[in-house]
Amino acid sequence: MAHASKPATTIGPKELIDFPDFNLQQIPAKVDTGADSSAIWASNIEEKQGVLYFVLFDRASPFYTGEVISKHKYSVASIKNSFGHTEFRYKITLKVLIAGRKVNVRFTLASRENNRLPILIGRRTLHGKFLVDVARAEKKKSARLLLVSTSRTATVEAFIEGVKAASQQDLSVTYITYDDVRFIFSRGATKIVIAATGEDIASYDIVHFKTWKERDVTAAMAYYLQKRGVTFFDKRAIHFSANSKLYQYVQLSDNGIDVPASVFVMPSQYSTAFETFKVALGLPFVLKGTQASRGAHNFLIKDKESYDRAVKALQKDGITAIAQQFIANDGDYRVLVFGPHILLVIYRSRKDDSTHLNNTSQGGTASLVPVEQLPTEIRNKSITAASLFELGISGVDMLQDKETGAWYCLEVNGDPQIASGAFVAEKQKAYAQYIETELK
Repeated sequence: MAHASKPATTIGPKELIDFPDFNLQQIPAKVDTGADSSAIWASNIEEKQGVLYFVLFDRASPFYTGEVISKHKYSVASIKNSFGHTEFRYKITLKVLIAGRKVNVRFTLASRENNRLPILIGRRTLHGKFLVDVARAEKKKSARLLLVSTSRTATVEAFIEGVKAASQQDLSVTYITYDDVRFIFSRGATKIVIAATGEDIASYDIVHFKTWKERDVTAAMAYYLQKRGVTFFDKRAIHFSANSKLYQYVQLSDNGIDVPASVFVMPSQYSTAFETFKVALGLPFVLKGTQASRGAHNFLIKDKESYDRAVKALQKDGITAIAQQFIANDGDYRVLVFGPHILLVIYRSRKDDSTHLNNTSQGGTASLVPVEQLPTEIRNKSITAASLFELGISGVDMLQDKETGAWYCLEVNGDPQIASGAFVAEKQKAYAQYIETELK
């Protein structure tokens, strides 16, 4: 006896879909009966020894997790782009939930950075399973406002209630302080979340920085939102000097330059943050000032006792710090970038095992390294890092994990000791060369 086929599910021109295998939920997708096949935004696509590796979405997307997916079954298809040119793209199958219905969808992997929605569902996926009601309005959700302030007051709470009552749409307002925010940096991904809920600040429709706490904290949050297409005000918040490691890390990580795994919380949270840092980063970890330089306010944390001593010293000097994974190394590289060119590379190593610091200002030793000795990828990333902050002369500090071989950017120095420190004569020569090039 033949079984009756499952009736088609009615959906609208836009749907929120889930990927149960990757714990991704409520991802917006465009449903287009005019498109033949389905497509999904993917990055870091690489084929090695018969296996296809990729990451769903991109660093600029709020749905990006950095998880590398591998597929042994895939194909390559020729696709005509919007300019009529033929491109070759990979196709894979993913399990998807659309309107509560589980289906296997054949997706083309594509860059959809310039598309309003990261996923396209075409008619091959729809055929026999879904009916599209183009007149069906999207499920209306409330507009979500995140209001960030330095402190919480009854006056602002009353103001919010008045605004919600006056609003002509369903307005949801979340009121937090900077103390409620946590920055999380991991290899390949950045998240700024509300600590109590884990909710990404980029999941809101609009963010209002009612007041500014530390300028670099507000600026880092503003850059993060802008990169992900989230409206915020005041727009001036994004303009900030690039000397803060926190501000730098958001930009570096969002532009494909890996920084050490790090966690940032406001100083008011230090007394209870040790376990948070320990779980996220392991022991030992480094606690260092966000705007400190030359090894100042930089502590190696081995236990709660050393953590408490470091916090006491930071609080005494009024220093805001970031906690960072300790990366096993024999030394680091100061890459001196003049304009668009690397003219000097200095390798720095610590004096002995009594310190974790490689800085020459902290007793470390230095040696010149031929520029070509650095891998091409690291040279290119050093130049990119300097250009992100529009620095004419900078010192980009790069470090290689001696256990994994992975490279990380520690910071970009706008004042890289070109008139002092090691190899002053060589720096003078490089500076003169740069000036001559600029004058031409």
